Amino acid sequence: MLIFEYPFNETVRSLLRLEYLFGRLGVFLNSDHPEHHLTAISLIFDIGEVTSRADLKSNLLKELERQRSLLNSFRSEASVNAVALESTIVEIETCLSTLNNLVGKPSLIMNESEWLSMIRTRLTIPGGTSPIDLPSFYSWQQRPAEDRRAQLMTYMPAFGDWKLTCDLYLKLLRQSADFQKVISENGAYQQMLSGKTYQMIRVQIEQSDLVPEISANKHMLWIRFLQNSITSKPQPITANITFALTLCNL
Repeated sequence: MLIFEYPFNETVRSLLRLEYLFGRLGVFLNSDHPEHHLTAISLIFDIGEVTSRADLKSNLLKELERQRSLLNSFRSEASVNAVALESTIVEIETCLSTLNNLVGKPSLIMNESEWLSMIRTRLTIPGGTSPIDLPSFYSWQQRPAEDRRAQLMTYMPAFGDWKLTCDLYLKLLRQSADFQKVISENGAYQQMLSGKTYQMIRVQIEQSDLVPEISANKHMLWIRFLQNSITSKPQPITANITFALTLCNL
């Protein structure tokens, strides 16, 4: 079962990228292999670039504030699970507080490190981190894995708050609607959106060799299914496909 997600705006697109980067970082940071720690350093740079965007922080704060106000209005509803509601509101308030208290860019501590700056410069050159180009980094790679990991973790505190906020927002967004079974005729599907604003589309398919090509605006959603290939460009299919669709919006 595969789930493909399509963001409607740049805030959600950036958060999906952050989630992807944090997931990869966890894999390579927890490994003991020295080359995996080089990949972890590269991912830390990527996360630093995404989280340093002022517009992302301000847009995310606005969205969380709006969601908190909406959830607060449900407190008087008898049909609402009060325990789950209060737990979610507390999570949102925690994220709002931590994100508001972040001063400066999260990547500041990395930018102040001459050692990391040296590695970052060499990463743009093919083979630039080889022992002949960066002997000091090669020496660092020979240290025990625990020491290397401990040093890399010193760059992570500010990113931890971003990960918490990213995970919460995407969780709330994904839980905002349930999957509905639909059918694409001749491999294509269209749905009128009638000007309603959504933040993300989720497509769930059982066939692992199919790829949905998704495009949408406030009026219309288009999905075309393609036959995936590892040797050529994916080709459109003409069979009817049953899949599940979710239109997410907070």
